[in-house]
Amino acid sequence: MMAHKIFLIFLLFIGLTTTGIIGLRGCSYYFTPLEERPLHPDYEELKPSGRHGIELGALGAAMVTIGVAMYSTRKRVRKLWALGQLSQWLEVHIFLCLLGPILVVYHTTFKSGGVAAISLWSMLSVAASGIVGRFLYILIPRNIKGNELTSGQIQDQLQHLGDELSANEVGKELIRLIDEKFASVAEPHTISAFISAVGRLQKIKHEVKKSIQVILRLSVISKQNAEHLYDMASERASLRQKSVLLVQAGRIFYYWHAIHLPFTVIMFITLILHVVVATMFGYTWHL
Repeated sequence: MMAHKIFLIFLLFIGLTTTGIIGLRGCSYYFTPLEERPLHPDYEELKPSGRHGIELGALGAAMVTIGVAMYSTRKRVRKLWALGQLSQWLEVHIFLCLLGPILVVYHTTFKSGGVAAISLWSMLSVAASGIVGRFLYILIPRNIKGNELTSGQIQDQLQHLGDELSANEVGKELIRLIDEKFASVAEPHTISAFISAVGRLQKIKHEVKKSIQVILRLSVISKQNAEHLYDMASERASLRQKSVLLVQAGRIFYYWHAIHLPFTVIMFITLILHVVVATMFGYTWHL
């Protein structure tokens, strides 16, 4: 768990540092009015067809392509399912597909037209919808490998956790607490009800975890047993939270994917056209 947090902090640090360094380096040029940019000393280097500009575009496009290809391959090729959790691959995919478009925006120097504009805005649309998709992804219960759980599998896990917790009176008290709290929220059947339920369930989950800590603190059990009970009770609370949202979250995720995929296809088609046109007109860097 700690190694995973360090990894996420590392990715965040790399992303923010890269964005900041490139922005600071070209700050003067990027804030120069368009008609005055040809007179700027960094024009030949930072313009979209300049050496640095092309490098940013190529690197950004490569990051997006690698991010999409590796995650799609890991998700669809069964032989790769044993290589780490799908959620970890998703995090790298998100990192590459967020930082990549930022580099592409720097490549355009915050202006674009024609096919390049279509490619840019479709790329930004994919990145923005990806953030929404990540939010929906975490609401859908999954197993340790990252594969989506069915309603029956969720019930089996709840039953297993219930049996484990019921081994002592403290665990039984935790089960009653969790089930009573989450029983007050009905399954949402509309988008507005879903959004409302997400916030309410998150608040209930936070309150339940605090109550679990209080109960365990007041119980006469060893620290090791308390930690074990807390982990199981927290997992049961998370499953109860997600089980309420399961049907609607899955439905919204399905429609999200139906929108996200076409934008991704458009992005790659226009990206290829942009590269071909730029190459035909000689806009390539020279070693």
